[in-house]
Amino acid sequence: MVPHRFLSDYFSRVSQGSHVIHQNYAYVSVTPHNRASFVKLFWKCYRTIGNHGDMLTAKEFHALIQLLCPDFPFHIVQSAARIILMDDAVSDCLMAFQDFLYAFQVQFYYSEFLGACRELYLSLSAGSGSPRLEGVESGVFLDRITDMISNDHHHHHPSIRVVHRILGKTQKASFYTYLLGIANSDTINASIGALPKKGQCLESGDGGKSSKSP
Repeated sequence: MVPHRFLSDYFSRVSQGSHVIHQNYAYVSVTPHNRASFVKLFWKCYRTIGNHGDMLTAKEFHALIQLLCPDFPFHIVQSAARIILMDDAVSDCLMAFQDFLYAFQVQFYYSEFLGACRELYLSLSAGSGSPRLEGVESGVFLDRITDMISNDHHHHHPSIRVVHRILGKTQKASFYTYLLGIANSDTINASIGALPKKGQCLESGDGGKSSKSP
């Protein structure tokens, strides 16, 4: 294939999001565009599972993802499952495709940011002496996240306004309530641009926006 034809074909696949299929994890996770493209690929390949009403375990979802990316790490899938199941995300717990899809999207797309948020939450929880599932002061948690975002110019993160809306609903917030709010946010879903609204993800047709450019 001549060089200009190769480049034209490559950038066409990048624009469509199909360039991430059968690539290794380092490639599919290297940019926000690639991450969004992979989420969209996963949805388009497997949404018939949701249409049939099948429920799968974290290990079964991981096996499907590995058909698209052989070395995709299980810990990201397990973390996505915990958004739905909280600390009960054992290997044999069943999840609906739609629930897993949107949890997986934010866990993968914002994995570094959410990992840092978890460390902040654990630090606050340990300092308060209260059990982790009882929650921490929402305002203090929000202040810590705001400071982190202000000082972190390397990792992708959701809008601080959305985080404020999620944490501003209650005086205390558990980490999993916070994660669920991010996973269920229509604003965050639209900003990622990979999936349609949650109620439309099982409909036929492409739906959703095209992924952002690199």
